[in-house]
Amino acid sequence: MHTATRGLIAGIVTAALFAANASAEESNEFWPEVQVHYWFNDHKSRAILLGSLSRNRDSGNTFQAEQGLTFEHQFTDYFLGRIGYRHGGATDGGPYNENRLLLEQTFRLHFPSKVIVDARTREDFRWLDSGFSVRLRERLQVQRDVTIADYTFTPYSSVELYFDTRYGQFARYRLTLGANFPLDRHISIEPYLVRQVDWVPTGVITNALGFILTMAF
Repeated sequence: MHTATRGLIAGIVTAALFAANASAEESNEFWPEVQVHYWFNDHKSRAILLGSLSRNRDSGNTFQAEQGLTFEHQFTDYFLGRIGYRHGGATDGGPYNENRLLLEQTFRLHFPSKVIVDARTREDFRWLDSGFSVRLRERLQVQRDVTIADYTFTPYSSVELYFDTRYGQFARYRLTLGANFPLDRHISIEPYLVRQVDWVPTGVITNALGFILTMAF
């Protein structure tokens, strides 16, 4: 087993044990997002423009917004790379403000029965009000196309672990379950559920319902 994969699994197990024993605050959120994808280079490359919000489902208040632009290129059938920029800010008068440069490297493995596994490493270079920091994110995602009659959609699940240099340790893990549903050639929707545990600096569990509207050209 790959060293990064072993580290990811070990970190998640540790995080799960911690979360099970720690007293953590729980938050219920809604994460709506809109993406516009522009393909070029014979569908080997694309630009992704996005905007997203974070809302508290209990109070109905929007507390955070994010905008960004990412460029992706598929170098081979099994390797993709991304570079992008994000800006995040508080919408409720809070102190949060972030400028983020991100890099991604994804290895895509094709298994029997049309199962696809993505092993993605992402580096977030973050300029926050508190200073500069780096966040390393390791994610494994499993997906498979499902066809019913003449309609095909793609369910997926993923697990992700975050290492944060502000604390010098793994600080978060995230479990995601979702599916992508094409509506026509250019539009798709992607509802998903997230269970996210932050155990540094304080224990917080986030239960999120996400929804992505994607327009691709």
